[in-house]
Amino acid sequence: MIQAPGSLFLPQGKRAVLLLHAYSGSPNDVRMLARFLEKLDYTVYVPLYSGHGTADPLDILQETSEQWWQDSQQGVKFLQSQGYQEIAVFGLSMGGIFATRLLQALPKQFLGGGFFCSPIAPVKTNVTKNFLLYAKQVLERNGAKTTENKIESYRPLVERQLTTIEEQSQTAYENLTKIDCPFFMAQAGQDEMIEADGVFQTAERLKQTAFTLNWYPQSGHVITVGPERRQLEQDVADFLAGLGWREENGEKNN
Repeated sequence: MIQAPGSLFLPQGKRAVLLLHAYSGSPNDVRMLARFLEKLDYTVYVPLYSGHGTADPLDILQETSEQWWQDSQQGVKFLQSQGYQEIAVFGLSMGGIFATRLLQALPKQFLGGGFFCSPIAPVKTNVTKNFLLYAKQVLERNGAKTTENKIESYRPLVERQLTTIEEQSQTAYENLTKIDCPFFMAQAGQDEMIEADGVFQTAERLKQTAFTLNWYPQSGHVITVGPERRQLEQDVADFLAGLGWREENGEKNN
């Protein structure tokens, strides 16, 4: 059995970054980015979404996108409970939908943030096909027998769940004009999961605030572990450095 990943909390400096992982992912999606930011004296928290990180893909399918929205908000509350008042938030794919929603719903809680390869604007996706492949891999990795019929039985559950995730995405898209802090967008040019050009549609609705749009031509959907991840890490670091942190340095006060 593979050890299940848990939430990742790296208490470091006074400036905090909330990172949100992808639909069929875990904190491992953004672990390298988290460690990179930790070395730059940021405190980083990556909550594990409900139902994720287990040996059974059905655990994800039995959760709801509304629960993950609640998990995202709890991530903010956790950082605040630990004494962090200055926070930025980013998310990968589905996590980016919730990061965007947090910036809209709780504008006073964040200095900035954004997403990596997230379907904010309405686009075609290959998520169902990829989730079924993920489910097969997880079950086989953990010693379970799989049949085509068993994997195919997940399809209606996945499609139903994706409909609710798309509703979360639509909410984020419709409220883009409410974002009034610096906003970061990263899009992989070789994205096999979502239509990459959707990011430009999202940018069109952000004229009211300063935004950064970075394009990574060689990367696939999970950009945080792709061939241009070091460039992404540096771009995120540069974006964070430009935010209006009240602290001159990242050290926590005693």
